[in-house]
Amino acid sequence: MKKLLRLASAALALLAAPLAQAWTYNNGDVLLIFRNASNPNNDVEYDIGSVNQFLGQTNGYTVAVTNWNPAIVQGVYGADLTGVSVALLAVSSSSAATPTAWVSGVEPNTTAYADSVSAWNYNYYSKLSNLGEKPENSGVAAAATNAYSINPYGVNKAASYEYIVSGGTYNGVSELGGSAPFVVEQVIPGALDFWAVQPLGGATPDHLVGTFNLTAGGGLTFTAGPVPASPGIARAGSLTSVNVGTQIGVSYQLLGAGQLGGGATWTPVGGPLTGDGNSHALNDTNTANVQFYRVTAQ
Repeated sequence: MKKLLRLASAALALLAAPLAQAWTYNNGDVLLIFRNASNPNNDVEYDIGSVNQFLGQTNGYTVAVTNWNPAIVQGVYGADLTGVSVALLAVSSSSAATPTAWVSGVEPNTTAYADSVSAWNYNYYSKLSNLGEKPENSGVAAAATNAYSINPYGVNKAASYEYIVSGGTYNGVSELGGSAPFVVEQVIPGALDFWAVQPLGGATPDHLVGTFNLTAGGGLTFTAGPVPASPGIARAGSLTSVNVGTQIGVSYQLLGAGQLGGGATWTPVGGPLTGDGNSHALNDTNTANVQFYRVTAQ
């Protein structure tokens, strides 16, 4: 009888223990995070692998990101993710040769990243590394490989996105609790710029890696580099104006050519212009030999 009781106790202990963890976070992994401030529910967090898969790609390179299971977040918020907020965040080791945080945002201010090393460590490294590391030892049951659904007000709240980035206050979550001088989330469906942020103390250490787009049905794609300009052209006398919608920190150059095809010679005729998030005109005042225009962005 005693042996049976001991076995029963052991079985109960196993049932009460946290499920085996499947979270295998490494510095530099991109965390894909969902929450809904207007309809509070679990934060759903994914580790979608190393940021290296998105770095160094040719401008315009586009890929579907499929190494995550949308069914997990859809199980929390429903098949239609419209209105749910999403963010993508990553950080290197603080001792890396070039410490870098990768932060999503909607047209952030490029001058806002001039942090000292200590400020960068506090604002980005400490919070983003905790986002990746805490679930491993939190006792949160793994929903699937490298995915968690965490109640930010429950027993394991200290491992949740909302708790960690706000320091437990739940204030300013969409700005990493005030650490980021811009909103890092986008309501679905929508697009998020993906910025590299480095501690260069006084310089402008931002770099636009590319853009993530997420559909209401859970389709995630990444496009490297700046979004191509969609110009509008007007001509008055000898002045041609090409209007472009700009992104902050991206350089735009107007090129002109007298013909298309293999013999075309594209020559800079207006610009360059550094984008500030608004629409601007690139002007060509010598249009005699120019019949065609295009705009490059880099």
